[in-house]
Amino acid sequence: MKAKAILKAFLIATITALSVRLVLVEDYRIASDSMMPNLLKGDLILVSKSAYNLRLPFSSFELLRTGKPLRSEVVAFSVPDHGADTFIKRIIGVAGDRIEIKDGILLVNDKQAQYEPGKVSGETLEQVEDQNPYPILLGDKHLNYGPLDIRKDHFFFLGDNRSDSVDSRLWGPIPYSCLKGRVALIWLSVGSKGLVRPDRWLSAIP
Repeated sequence: MKAKAILKAFLIATITALSVRLVLVEDYRIASDSMMPNLLKGDLILVSKSAYNLRLPFSSFELLRTGKPLRSEVVAFSVPDHGADTFIKRIIGVAGDRIEIKDGILLVNDKQAQYEPGKVSGETLEQVEDQNPYPILLGDKHLNYGPLDIRKDHFFFLGDNRSDSVDSRLWGPIPYSCLKGRVALIWLSVGSKGLVRPDRWLSAIP
């Protein structure tokens, strides 16, 4: 009888964990430098799959929209014609926006983003309209792009490490159907030599 109770508890726990993973949250490991300084290689992040919608498990069928993706949010998504790979970038433009980059400076709807020195040497705080500022790495490359108008149900993504990121400057805007969820937090971080970075555990992302 005791063995049956243990098995039942195990099955319930397993089903609950799988349900949460399928519907609510999923974890990913950061494998590139494209989101430095906010996400580092070896960071393990939790993605809220229910932040924008609820989908039927194992399908793209949307049951219910639960939120609206906003500028400056960090999001997990796939890219059309790039297989099942998951990418993590920041939303810079939403439907109706005009995006342009002049000499590395971002313009949204013909209005230049605001910049000021970050708290750490080499970092720059970027602020688009009334969104919260976030640190980025501008680098030494003077990048240019656009202008480009974002069509309905599409989003323009950039990596925070502007001179070392493959993003919407190459792919173009990403459709809403490819969004997997909003990045909620870093729950664990392990460096290149296997050393844990406890100062990054359970930390929010600007």
